[in-house]
Amino acid sequence: MLASRGQRFGALFLELLLAVVTLLIGWLIWSLIVYARGQSPAKQVLKMRVIRLESRCSADWGWMALRELVLKAAVIFFLAGVFLLGIIWVIVNGIVLLNNDRNQTVWDKMLKTVVISDPHNLFKPVPQARYPQGS
Repeated sequence: MLASRGQRFGALFLELLLAVVTLLIGWLIWSLIVYARGQSPAKQVLKMRVIRLESRCSADWGWMALRELVLKAAVIFFLAGVFLLGIIWVIVNGIVLLNNDRNQTVWDKMLKTVVISDPHNLFKPVPQARYPQGS
């Protein structure tokens, strides 16, 4: 059920390709929509989903935004400014992914999430009622 290392690397490369093809703006809009489902654009295409370990439920929009926009983007853009550090970060993240039984990256470990393969949408988040019963 966990996404394999190959799927994780494939999602990374597909994410970069989608960002380039959509001139980043399309990718960002697409991301903001699918974050609510615990997915990024590449994860949606590859039928993968981010799951929080504590609740064993799909990550919600806030967790995905923190994971993707804050942790990933901030770290990558910061380190990409210094080319050598950017390369070191990619290598470290790859080593972390390859050396744990849950196929987690650094940001997965920080947020206690895993990425699963979910081709049948079994972990699709259930919409919450806007107003509690009896209001």
